[in-house]
Amino acid sequence: MCYHGSKNFNATDLEAYYSITLEDEMKNNWSNVYHENGFDHLASPVVLPETQVGLFTWGLIPWFTKSTQDAMIIRNRTLNCISEEMFDKPSFRDALKNNQRCLIPMTGFFEWKWQDSKGKEKTPHYIYLKNQKIFSVAGVYSTWKDKSTDTTVHSYSVLTTQANKLMAEIHNSMKRMPVIIPREYEGDWLNPNLTKADVLALCVPYDDSNMEAHQISKLITSKRDLSNVPAVLEKVESDRLF
Repeated sequence: MCYHGSKNFNATDLEAYYSITLEDEMKNNWSNVYHENGFDHLASPVVLPETQVGLFTWGLIPWFTKSTQDAMIIRNRTLNCISEEMFDKPSFRDALKNNQRCLIPMTGFFEWKWQDSKGKEKTPHYIYLKNQKIFSVAGVYSTWKDKSTDTTVHSYSVLTTQANKLMAEIHNSMKRMPVIIPREYEGDWLNPNLTKADVLALCVPYDDSNMEAHQISKLITSKRDLSNVPAVLEKVESDRLF
């Protein structure tokens, strides 16, 4: 599944792509990230209806979650949401019923190709669009109140779909990919009047002729913090990033 993304854009890039104006507070609370590990649950921009933008954490916490301990567990299980099942899964169905869909800006994402049947040998790849620096991944979001601290947590999950030909070659263990919303349909995804059939119709494999990918260093799986190391996106020459 998609647990690793790249958000190598700044506030100016985001404003230009979505034709929005960001508040200074938001600009000061995040920066570009070359490699985002979903299990770090970083706060990053998501685009909401009426061109609103919020800083949400990756890993959806349903509104009905009872405790902080439960929230810490469930968010590791909701980094992704299988779009074919999303209207039936308890963690997501209320958010979808309430039209809580969002766009997750990305510049790329990472997947691992299995070189053997058990995945003991894997090669990481960086995947991105050919002629588009920023693109939108489909998301569903939730708002949860942590009663122990009286704080409100906004969180999201990345929707996935069946892999296209390119992604089936790379993500050959599960053959899945994130739902990428074509630019001309981004406004439609945020439309609160969509029917269930409309939403599902947008959750299809992206045209792989508009995508590119290359193998990168295996050091991405090391314990080093590579979130702000540009070389993490480069084609593999060796296993040295520094």
